[in-house]
Amino acid sequence: MFSESGILHEIWSNGKARFGMIVFIIFAIIGIFGHFIYPYSPKATFVIWQPPTFAHVFGTDYEGHDVLSQFLYGTGVSLYVGASVALISVAIGTMVGMLSGYYGGIVDNIFMRFVDILLIMPTFPLLVILAAYLPPTNNTTILILSLLSWPFMSRVIRSQVLTLKERPFIKAAVISGMKGFTIIRKEILDHLMPLIIINAVYLLVGAIVAQAGLAFFGLGDLTSINWGTMLYYAQSEDAIVYAAWWWILPPGIAIAIIGIGANIFGNGITEIFGKRSGGA
Repeated sequence: MFSESGILHEIWSNGKARFGMIVFIIFAIIGIFGHFIYPYSPKATFVIWQPPTFAHVFGTDYEGHDVLSQFLYGTGVSLYVGASVALISVAIGTMVGMLSGYYGGIVDNIFMRFVDILLIMPTFPLLVILAAYLPPTNNTTILILSLLSWPFMSRVIRSQVLTLKERPFIKAAVISGMKGFTIIRKEILDHLMPLIIINAVYLLVGAIVAQAGLAFFGLGDLTSINWGTMLYYAQSEDAIVYAAWWWILPPGIAIAIIGIGANIFGNGITEIFGKRSGGA
């Protein structure tokens, strides 16, 4: 079995995974403490369209808001949405995938037919339609993204469980009289942890990008301060026309960096997972 401390040690020992972890730790620190260390109130107003200065390091926007303050505050909101979607989707996708893969038969048929229905639906148009007709809040965004994000993960988990349950150690557990749920919890779940971590990271980043995309199209909670609404107002108020690069770049670069970090982290976890699969 693989302990949590063992997983963390292996992640930190892998250069790619360590780089991705450092990226996420930095953004997590910004997100957590950004609500307390911003230099001005995110809604305070100053001189409009002001380029970066010592007083306003990231300049100001069309209403005179300090962009750095909005970025620091908005980082926490964006990460909150991403982390919530990741946790909900991982929980549902892992549970459905494990039950479907291990028990098979009618359980597998019921779960997978429902998953198939969700997977064949055009995700982004459905996302836009739901966001347009439901209350525009961050919790609504989390709910919509969670409902549309877990089916693919359940398929991935199911396929891995189908392989794992044919391994000798699982067959030995069955012969010893260990119950199904116990085998899933103590044996199968443990071996799925690297795969779950990878999917959680990708779901987190995907949710951040999706929220930004919805906000960019004027959907979601436009009263909330996050990376998506910063880009929306920068686009709608012609930041490009005013050459206000200082307003566009911070959220754009942040999304790009966290996406790159997730990709490199995923590659590192894949290497770790490959070693474990070979030695399991």
